[in-house]
Amino acid sequence: MKKNLSYTGSGFVAVLLFIASFSCQSLVETPEGISTPQNFYTTVAQCEAAYAGSMNALFVEWGGYQNIPAFPDGQFEGASLDIAATSFNDLWSWHYKAIANVNAVLKAVKQGSLAGNSQDDIDKVIGQGRFLRAFNYFTLVRLYGKIPYITEDTPDPVSTPLTPASRLEIAKVYDLLEADLTFAAEHLGDLDAASGKPNKWIAKGYLAKVYLTRATAPLNQTENYAKARDVANDVIANGPYDLLPSFQDVFKTSNNHSKEVMFAFHSSPQTPYMPGNAWAPSEMDGWSGGPVKIYWASNIYPEQPRKHNYLLLDFTSDIYDPSAPIINWSKSADGVPYIGKYNMPNLTYDQQVGGGDAGIEMKLLRFADILLIYAEAANMAGNGPTQLAVDRLNRIIDRANAGTGKEARATLSMTKAQFDQKVIDERSYELCFENDRYFDVLRKRILQQVNLPDNAQGYDENDYLLPIPALDAKAIGQNPGY
Repeated sequence: MKKNLSYTGSGFVAVLLFIASFSCQSLVETPEGISTPQNFYTTVAQCEAAYAGSMNALFVEWGGYQNIPAFPDGQFEGASLDIAATSFNDLWSWHYKAIANVNAVLKAVKQGSLAGNSQDDIDKVIGQGRFLRAFNYFTLVRLYGKIPYITEDTPDPVSTPLTPASRLEIAKVYDLLEADLTFAAEHLGDLDAASGKPNKWIAKGYLAKVYLTRATAPLNQTENYAKARDVANDVIANGPYDLLPSFQDVFKTSNNHSKEVMFAFHSSPQTPYMPGNAWAPSEMDGWSGGPVKIYWASNIYPEQPRKHNYLLLDFTSDIYDPSAPIINWSKSADGVPYIGKYNMPNLTYDQQVGGGDAGIEMKLLRFADILLIYAEAANMAGNGPTQLAVDRLNRIIDRANAGTGKEARATLSMTKAQFDQKVIDERSYELCFENDRYFDVLRKRILQQVNLPDNAQGYDENDYLLPIPALDAKAIGQNPGY
């Protein structure tokens, strides 16, 4: 029907060639000064630098997740379920490139490159790599379903090409990434506030997220609700993270690395953040990136103080004129709301209009998410909400209301279904535009629902998986419908 096949030259084959470049062991000589995986990853610092570099495939200026993927999650204006065979192809190649870089380090370490270091230090290096690998595969399996799970032990893909049989069943992929996360949680250390390195609490946070996802579609392995509840509770009760008292502080660039942010893309001078005006409306000298779906902002998101910080609804009619009146989005030149998380007042004026590095920390996992995971999992693991699940959900709602009572609190009298819906709605409001909502839409099987009334044209069940890039699909097979 709507899915028109087209050919692309990027993706998995290029990644396989990248991996293969590390597999040649039969060189006659290695000229002095030439770095290879075997002679470079000989210190912990070198391995960690390579891990940081692996994230460059996902987060670069003008690319990767700095250009927020406009998934059809019911929150991005203009997003559509008319998904073509080339839609979102870049995500496939981003994540497999990151995995290739991680696996190169893990392979070198397994071959003894860190010999002479303590076993504890070696285990921590391995734990960081296995966490990052699981992080990437967790995204891939949710978007593409059956995928190859390439590790440091995968045979050379040049001499042993991948085939359709290389795509593992979804449950098997989860088993493998769960094992990676479990190893990381057991061997990584506590929070090191001076660095952005993964720690055991971040690994546990993602493990809770994995269990929750396994409990829902497409696997529906409901025994994992209890596992998600227990791991999330461990992070909440024993970890070093917490909610900031005010939602107004969460996205301020001055609060990057706050106690609420567990894992994020961190910038460096070599990889600056996007300019602030990339996400702003025309009146703020913006480039009109990331418009918010009007129906969702106007009819679904509850009218409360948080809404006016996380969404940009009212803004200056001329950012260069201090006396210019404030206008509503409906009176603006673009005629749409924008993402408040990435605009003033979360940015300074200079960051907003300067056209340079805006310092916007792209958050990947927040403590608020862990509270919401606990609430959902505790409710679904039993016969309805517990008092602790209600209390933890209400921590999010009370902060959002800021004393106004605009949004109704959760109560113990809610049914299991009512409380579950309350949690999913709250995830939509609190975690909007943080690359999270689409995955909730997929696992709760509400893709058509959230795109009504105007963006669901062409919907069918195949839309729950994205297309594999055509060049790679020739080798390993394509998802249905493309």
